[in-house]
Amino acid sequence: MRKTILALLPILAVPLLAQTPPAQPQIGGGTCTSATLTGSYSLTLSGRDASSTGTLLSGVAVGVGTATFDGLSKVAFTLTENSVKSLGVAANWSGNYSLQANCVGTISITSGDSATFTLASYDQGVSYVIVGEDGTYAYSGGGNNLPTTCSASLLSGTYSFNGNGFALASSAISGVTDFSGLMQFDGTSVVTTNWFISSGGTITPVTTSGSYTVTSGCTGTATMTDPSGKSYALQFTITNSTGTFVIGGSTPLMVFTGSGRTL
Repeated sequence: MRKTILALLPILAVPLLAQTPPAQPQIGGGTCTSATLTGSYSLTLSGRDASSTGTLLSGVAVGVGTATFDGLSKVAFTLTENSVKSLGVAANWSGNYSLQANCVGTISITSGDSATFTLASYDQGVSYVIVGEDGTYAYSGGGNNLPTTCSASLLSGTYSFNGNGFALASSAISGVTDFSGLMQFDGTSVVTTNWFISSGGTITPVTTSGSYTVTSGCTGTATMTDPSGKSYALQFTITNSTGTFVIGGSTPLMVFTGSGRTL
């Protein structure tokens, strides 16, 4: 009997060892502090407000602009928002932020709005993402650090651009929409576009022409019209020295956000 018990011990030990939980890896590398995010970054923000049933959208807000982190604890958002209720609204939010060693932290907006975000930095502070809410919208967004200075000449040549948003009808959301196309900048002030807007199973080709401006802070605007006289208002933030940009705006068909890059 003693020999039988001794023979069974190695067999019984196998499942016991298999049940020992593995060590949990550390997420984030333990390399961040609040100083990891310092300076000016692009900002793209998309907010959605669900109806009481949680199945239909009753409102949306999308926008682009900049986020400025002071490397210690202060943060400021400067953006232009487009929503079902209003278009091209300037928003200035500010508050506090913190970033833990695992590169995850929080943002608390206390001026201009009251909002709380979860913040995550990556690529050694070059980029960040956020998700949160302000009591009206559930937001997601993010951005990358900006060039030191910008001018209209950074946008010169042909760029592809694409994105998505929400179709509008009678000041209400009528569906979701996607777009893609080409933008031609002359490096000074003139811009033309050729794009396709997909919504409700229909693809609509649109051509526009107009003017654009770029500030030294790397934000810009474009105002254009199509052959029928409809107006298109765009806002963008240049994200690197080759002219890559994030874009948002409104048209007679939609409010949207997206991005553009050189061909």
